[in-house]
Amino acid sequence: YYYDTKLLRQTLHAIHEELDRRPGYCVHYAVKANANPKILRIICQSGLGADCVSGGEIQAALAAGFQADRIVYAGVGKSDWEINLGLDRDISCFNVESAVELEVIAQLAARRNKTARVALRINPDVGAHTHENITTGLAENKFGIAMKDMEPIIARIRTMEHVKFVGLHFHIGSQIRDMEDFKALCFRVNELQDRLES
Repeated sequence: YYYDTKLLRQTLHAIHEELDRRPGYCVHYAVKANANPKILRIICQSGLGADCVSGGEIQAALAAGFQADRIVYAGVGKSDWEINLGLDRDISCFNVESAVELEVIAQLAARRNKTARVALRINPDVGAHTHENITTGLAENKFGIAMKDMEPIIARIRTMEHVKFVGLHFHIGSQIRDMEDFKALCFRVNELQDRLES
């Protein structure tokens, strides 16, 4: 493969120009898109974080120089060794897919006397105008926690000594070209955030 690193650096520069106008945001690169070590090093050196979906991706991000506190782990079906890797390296957060996964993370964190920072992945029941096999945000999709279950799960977290709730996570699919899908998603998430804050 041939990679145009000049174009990559120009793209990263454009991202940072946008971020400069929007303080408080942090962009994380999806390592699953390309885990080439040189590409990862360039992205890391630009100051982006890493979004990982496996233990192998966490290891690749760390090897490329990403600080652990700039790594989020958003994979489905996390195995114990992958969770333990994230706990041992003190990654920024785990994006939790279900109540069962939350319990597993809590147990593993307790065994290591660590605190796992978690964001809960919402299934917002918002459709994306993309291919049916890559949409992930509808109620019939297997991904994330239903909106109706969110408050009881947050209440459960409050009883967990080794888990800290740090935010919400959502993903409705890939290759989305219609911004209306994202607007609908943000309205849904804002509703939940308003409810939680009240």
